[in-house]
Amino acid sequence: MQPLSILCRSLRDIDTYTTGFPLGTNQGQANIFRAVKRILPGPYTFILPATKELPKQCIKHGSSTRYAKRRQVGVRMPDDPICQAILQNLEEPLICTSVKYLAEDEWILDPVTIADIYEPLGLDFIVDGGARIADPSTVVDMTGSYPTIIRQGKGAKLDWMVTGTDQEAQSTYSRKAA
Repeated sequence: MQPLSILCRSLRDIDTYTTGFPLGTNQGQANIFRAVKRILPGPYTFILPATKELPKQCIKHGSSTRYAKRRQVGVRMPDDPICQAILQNLEEPLICTSVKYLAEDEWILDPVTIADIYEPLGLDFIVDGGARIADPSTVVDMTGSYPTIIRQGKGAKLDWMVTGTDQEAQSTYSRKAA
């Protein structure tokens, strides 16, 4: 399955479509929810376990009528004013993904180019906010033992996040997020 995220307007939406962020315990486990509240909306995508409330459009696989089980989903609360305005007028999240050229590993920034390439493939509409700066979000996997950055983007690495090479940080992360 292709990586997929949903754009949410609030933490309440994130709690509806995922199992949410860890709240921490009195035994020293970090309160990630409190730490996340400080940085959202912002340039982060968090991978969280999905709930059954995730719309079927998010789990349909190809043209088949069968639905694949999507156990995880990326969630974002963008700080972009155009995205925020659209989300405030919707009752459900928007499905999103990064847009690259089909044969290259390069971001497409121009909305006209995106439309020219993807309309023949089923793109329904595009909101033209002008050419954009290619600053992908930082992707943090919250499904493992530690909040692990799997793509460093515009969002800074915070002291409660680890990378695959952060062995020392993993041992101290529970104190940092609180």
